[in-house]
Amino acid sequence: MAKLYIFGIGGTGSRVLKSLTMLLAAGVECGVDTIVPIVIDRDMSNHDLTRTKTLIENYIAVNNIAPKEDKQKEHRNRFFKTKIELLNNELCLQLKDNTQKFDVFIGKDTMTPENKALVDMLFSKDTLDLDMTEGFQGNPNIGSVVLNQFDDSDIFKAFANDFKNGDRIFIISSIFGGTGASGFPLLRKVLQTQNQRDAAGLPLPNWGLVNKAQIGAISVLPYFNVGAATDDSLVNSDTFIDKSKAALSYYKTEDKKLDTLYYIADTNTTTYPHHKGGDGQKNNAHFVEIAAAMSILDFVNPALQQKNIHRKDDLIETTTYKEFGISANVSEIGFVNLEDETKEMLVNQLSRFLLFRNYMQQVFESECGNQPYALRRFNGDFRKGNVIRKLEAIQSSFFTWLQEMETQNRKFSPFNLKTTTAFNFVKGDINLFTEPAWSDKIRYKDWARVDNELNRQISKTDKALDNESRFLELFYRTTASLINFKI
Repeated sequence: MAKLYIFGIGGTGSRVLKSLTMLLAAGVECGVDTIVPIVIDRDMSNHDLTRTKTLIENYIAVNNIAPKEDKQKEHRNRFFKTKIELLNNELCLQLKDNTQKFDVFIGKDTMTPENKALVDMLFSKDTLDLDMTEGFQGNPNIGSVVLNQFDDSDIFKAFANDFKNGDRIFIISSIFGGTGASGFPLLRKVLQTQNQRDAAGLPLPNWGLVNKAQIGAISVLPYFNVGAATDDSLVNSDTFIDKSKAALSYYKTEDKKLDTLYYIADTNTTTYPHHKGGDGQKNNAHFVEIAAAMSILDFVNPALQQKNIHRKDDLIETTTYKEFGISANVSEIGFVNLEDETKEMLVNQLSRFLLFRNYMQQVFESECGNQPYALRRFNGDFRKGNVIRKLEAIQSSFFTWLQEMETQNRKFSPFNLKTTTAFNFVKGDINLFTEPAWSDKIRYKDWARVDNELNRQISKTDKALDNESRFLELFYRTTASLINFKI
């Protein structure tokens, strides 16, 4: 069973992994059986990372009860279909050396006077005094020094030990900050270095397979700005474009070192409050992060293998470059603004999961004691179970994620999130909902039609499944019956 190892570097890496997890929860197709996320970030307390960590942990719990595909039993569920697996049960790659100040990390006090003078020429006093607990503050020159140790971490060794023939690698990074801009070229170089060894000089296992693995990456260019600093932060969004140009100039040398390299940016930028890092770093979700997540799915799409991968004898002959675009330069993106390929990936899946969430929030509590589908199955203390609570926590995060994308200067707003009715939550001219039979149209309206479909579909679910698994299958069958958008 093929795996995709995804290295998410810095805050952007965590945010794109969050969007990918949302898409997988909603049932978006993935071309591999298992995703293995690995976050590389010096700022382990930043809120974007902690939100992603909680989301992935909850996803894993729900995926464990999700009915797996079985042609003989005709399981029909796509919610939480793709497995997410953590190496050593950890999401984050911990650096061995956790020295806080940069001048201490490089050992300036122990240097000769000549080397101290050289360091003072290369780095400003603010840079040397930088506390790296909350990241590299937009300084890739620091990150390129500090991150050189990540290949000696326990998670990296577990990655090498776990890697199998046919597995693939994908790297997420921004190009305009510190951690992503420095971490991406370092990581790519390590992954393609032959005979890689750990700090003790021992060879890493399966490294020949890692060396020849298909490797893709997305480089995220500026898509937001930050306001003026209110503390001693060194981050300055006025430098984002210059940093991007410098990085792009360097990336020219990366040709034939990656199978596929994706780029994405947005010129209609929102300005976020300036936070140095830590718990204050909580950026609202952005459509750019969904598009970046879709680049991962594009990379592993079996139908696009010939377009994405050009190799001979395991050597990369040509790097494929890809960008993402919408059909018109609009400030509010709806489903109607997406090309057919993207609509096919997102419309049904996001809409079905949102209908599931809306039912749970607005209807389930009042109906589960009365409707035949729930009696003796999903009433009583069912909703208090650990996995169902985690499912609803994901649904709550999913709704918040959609709300946050509506706050951007370029909004992603395909849904009416304030509706309390069943069938008017999609904006635009999208023929989304299936037409009910004439008799049903007369008898069942609004949420009663959803209840009726739940009662109809319960008999089609696998009775051998436990209640939680059957619950998930039931709601997928029901929402898929009610929502069936076709290009």
